[in-house]
Amino acid sequence: MLNITKEELERLRKEYPVGCRVELTKMNDPYRTDLIPGCRGTVKFIDDTGSIHVRWDIGSSLAVIYGEDACKVVASINDTVREQILAIRATALTNMFDTIMVQRLANDMNFYELVIFIEEHRKEYVQFILTGQTE
Repeated sequence: MLNITKEELERLRKEYPVGCRVELTKMNDPYRTDLIPGCRGTVKFIDDTGSIHVRWDIGSSLAVIYGEDACKVVASINDTVREQILAIRATALTNMFDTIMVQRLANDMNFYELVIFIEEHRKEYVQFILTGQTE
């Protein structure tokens, strides 16, 4: 069992706040064949050992064990970025899949959050354009 420092525990709790969405990247449990990399869920809490307790979309509630398993935060479009995307779409000045032009328009309109979001989370941006889903 790995020990976790108080500082590392605080960092984990900031990086994975209650309610954030995560995606499993590694599970070191040969008996759990249903929980595989790519599964997504919602963080319930982080215990004092650093284990991230997750309510997985597949119905499981298995924790991501500190030092054994791994997950990452799934970027989610916040209300500001969503409104900025919709404002650019309403201008009808570009195809929304032309991300370079969308970023130029966003910059011209002082939508700096959107410029950065597209740069850092292109996949999530395209997913929103295709489906309207913010995750």
